[in-house]
Amino acid sequence: MAPHAQHYANHFATSSEHPADYNKENYPQPTHHFNASVDSYASNTHEPLRVHVERVVRQYFAMLGDETPTDLYELILKQIEEPLLSVVLEKTRGNQTKCAQILGLNRGTLRKKLKTYDLM
Repeated sequence: MAPHAQHYANHFATSSEHPADYNKENYPQPTHHFNASVDSYASNTHEPLRVHVERVVRQYFAMLGDETPTDLYELILKQIEEPLLSVVLEKTRGNQTKCAQILGLNRGTLRKKLKTYDLM
């Protein structure tokens, strides 16, 4: 990955900016940051997850400008998969069989993913 793309990938992966705080029509200029009021955030939570993902991906491309990223699919999957596993595992109180059922994974696959993210 080119140096600028790597920098922006790192920013994308660790950004405290919340994608729901970006106005699609004025893209890519951010209108707010994550420290916006709770009421502002709550009003945006009714949008489907795909809308939030689309905004973040558009933001990432805007930050890159003309540079072409690599491994974007893997980057996005890692950002979504770890919190998904963590929350479902929490909700099942650590019951991996139940967690695997909720996620539609077999238990072996779940365990492999949990090890990947150091969630065991």
